[in-house]
Amino acid sequence: MLHFKVEITNVQHIKNFLFELNLSENKLKAIVGKNGVGKTLLFKAIQNLITSNTFANTSNKHIFHTNSQIIYTINQDNNYTFNYNPLVETLDFKGNIEQFIQKNINVELPIPFGERFKQFQRLGEIDQDIRRGIISHQFNKPIELIELLNFIYDTNRFDILVEIALRSKKYYAIVLPDNYYIREDYLSSGEYFIISIYKLIQSRCKLIAIDEIDISLDAMAQVRLIDKLRIMASQYEINLLFTTHSLGLMKTLQSDELFYMELDDGMCTLENKSYNYIKSLLYGFVDYDKYFLVEDDVLKEFIEYILREEKIFAKYIILPIGGADNVVKLMARNHIKQIFSQSENVISVLDGDKSNTTAYKNRNDITFLPFQDIEKEFYSFYKAGAFGILSQEQLKQYNLQHENAKNIYTIFIREQLKSKEDIFDFLISKKLTEVEQFKTTILSFLNV
Repeated sequence: MLHFKVEITNVQHIKNFLFELNLSENKLKAIVGKNGVGKTLLFKAIQNLITSNTFANTSNKHIFHTNSQIIYTINQDNNYTFNYNPLVETLDFKGNIEQFIQKNINVELPIPFGERFKQFQRLGEIDQDIRRGIISHQFNKPIELIELLNFIYDTNRFDILVEIALRSKKYYAIVLPDNYYIREDYLSSGEYFIISIYKLIQSRCKLIAIDEIDISLDAMAQVRLIDKLRIMASQYEINLLFTTHSLGLMKTLQSDELFYMELDDGMCTLENKSYNYIKSLLYGFVDYDKYFLVEDDVLKEFIEYILREEKIFAKYIILPIGGADNVVKLMARNHIKQIFSQSENVISVLDGDKSNTTAYKNRNDITFLPFQDIEKEFYSFYKAGAFGILSQEQLKQYNLQHENAKNIYTIFIREQLKSKEDIFDFLISKKLTEVEQFKTTILSFLNV
């Protein structure tokens, strides 16, 4: 199972949404977006392929229309179309789903519909069997799960966790003195959730979808879990799809793991976006007079540096968004929806190497740094010997695998070989007139 596609048409508030996933990549994919855009609906739709009564058990019948439809395509040659059936008042499919598909998809919905919440009664019913297994020492030590829990919670208290196998299923408990024990469902909700995720991973499903992965986890657990899940996705050749509202968790994700879901007049889209772009959209920054949208933190720091001694009446904020296209797109979105403020109060500042891009030239709402970018400008002077060349021994000492502008700049700052202020002052001295013009443009925007 290498390719998975879902097309949702006229379900709830979604007129159309096409979702595709390349299952050969074996990686993480996080979906974020505002409440109500359809994230949980997508996960219900995925589960509906393997459990056709999903919507009947989890949703109001009024989310459907006479032309409601969900089409699933697996590997481009397995197609399943679920249409609205007024007799059962839900989506219906006349046929059978291939067994290999059902075995390779697993969905965990949030409370109260998630599979882990259905296990409480089951665990109670087999408690006597678990007890006998512990008393008779018929259990194993789940090393991998112990290491996972200990790492996530920065502890060693899970060293006494045991695994009891009963009728082809595995259950977990912490064993205490005198044969007392704490069953997995009596651990904290976060710990129990991680055990549930571990079980899903052990099933080797090609696609594991988890709605609201952060709901039971504290901030440190969220961040550490992601680190482990990324490794396990590759190790077990699985794909982990999940939603989150946690900024801390989003920040740990790699650039190709984070996707923004949006709904506009019933048309739902999903696009790969940077953390800073999403943070600006989801959490907003209100009550400022002026807004600078910039490409990265280094450009932000440079603007702050040249304005450090200016007395500025306007209250302003500089937002690193990530990538020139994302910066300009977000500004364009503000022009339409006023996410931040009125159009005249928002400006994009891009690196100088974008100044010849046709779409960005000759615009009042875009200005350019007088350098190609800070790190590249620094690197060109570094290569010319202005800051001394790092020896191979130093590069090895600093654990630098690849020498480029960003890495060398980072090393100089991190190792305190030069301060940001020293570097900024040096670059400014090389282009005094251009920097002064840039500063004048910035001040003019702030003082309007």
